[in-house]
Amino acid sequence: MENVQPTFDVDQLNKIIKHRRSIYPYQYEKGKRIPDEIIRQILENAIRAPNHKQTEPWRFKVFTSEGLKYFGDLQASLYNQYSGDTFNEDRHRKMREYPLMSSHIISIGMCREATGKLPEIEEIEAMACAVQNMFLSVTAYGLGSYWTTAGITYFEEAKPYFGLQPKDKLLGFFYIGYPAKPIIAVSKRNPLEASTEWIAEDKDDLQDLLAGNGTVAHQTSMKEVVDPHEHTMDYENTSKWVVYLTVATMLLEIVVGYYTNSMALTAEGWHMSTHVFAIGLTWLAYLFTRKYSTSGKYKFQKEKVLSLSGFTSAIVLQIIAIIMAIESIQRLIHPIPVKFSEAIIVAVIGLVVNAISAKMLHSGDEHHDDNIRAAYIHVLADGLTSLTAIIALSIGWYYKWYWLDDISGIIGALVITSWAIQLIKGSGGKLIDYVKLTG
Repeated sequence: MENVQPTFDVDQLNKIIKHRRSIYPYQYEKGKRIPDEIIRQILENAIRAPNHKQTEPWRFKVFTSEGLKYFGDLQASLYNQYSGDTFNEDRHRKMREYPLMSSHIISIGMCREATGKLPEIEEIEAMACAVQNMFLSVTAYGLGSYWTTAGITYFEEAKPYFGLQPKDKLLGFFYIGYPAKPIIAVSKRNPLEASTEWIAEDKDDLQDLLAGNGTVAHQTSMKEVVDPHEHTMDYENTSKWVVYLTVATMLLEIVVGYYTNSMALTAEGWHMSTHVFAIGLTWLAYLFTRKYSTSGKYKFQKEKVLSLSGFTSAIVLQIIAIIMAIESIQRLIHPIPVKFSEAIIVAVIGLVVNAISAKMLHSGDEHHDDNIRAAYIHVLADGLTSLTAIIALSIGWYYKWYWLDDISGIIGALVITSWAIQLIKGSGGKLIDYVKLTG
């Protein structure tokens, strides 16, 4: 290193690369527009990407201001026209509304070299380098960006609207905006040793390797990516912090409950432990898929793992609802005095914790990911329990109606059952590849 004299600030470059990450449109400040001059510089950096034979395959269209509405309407119209039997009303709505969260959207088009002599993969690689330049530039400006292949990316009929010919490719859309809050976490990667081998000496096994090498044919299928958060969902870190917050609240309630001899407080703490288990399962599912999906040692479908976690959490949620209903009915038959003041304090603490957790888990876009959706519903279920308890306990305290707390428990159990059934049907259907046939 002593003989290397950097021309530029290498430490700053390393920092930019390490902090480059996807920041989704729902995390942007709504209505705050980036100056066009900055977007122009980002694109200038993009076209400096390396490309074989200097083909410059990049073709961009920039949508901003009212152009965002135009882009959303275009996406929704093309999807409505060409999606056929796969049409989904919720997805159609999101294609129209999701673009409005950004400051600018750039379509990523790859124009094939005229003679066709250059392999297509080399021009796709050039486009990937161009997009990486955009990512790094955005990071240097302190902005947020997200490259998605959702929506109409794989619709052949969409190409003409972005100035592309049939031989060209639409490679997705690049969303840019101001992050609503600073995001300082570095991008997550396995240690370098997991993917890198150093060879610094001559090896005598070359001929054996060549002799034993066979031709392996790989067949891949391109699927339409339908969820704007499909690529690198940032739910692992969120669910981890929700687990930490829930565990802290659970321990506080149990310890204080035993100290004050409050069964209401102690019971609420142990009840929250079931949510710790379920949300912890959500976190572990993301941790597992991130760690092993690209290891090369294991092969599995990430979406199935997340749906399995969501399905398991839904079962736990249903068990909680049944226990709540049984306990409430027993207390209606055999009433017991309620320590209203302590119980109300517990319910308020629980509601505050659940509100914070729900805010952390909610994406601003309805969840298609069964795993995070399960965690979100667990938090809502606990919040519903706390909210109905606050109302029932307050009225019961004033009128000395002990039975009102039990009625609120039964109502909460019924609502939670409805949520659990919906989640079981959705995640279970994905696990068995359930498709409703028409005709």
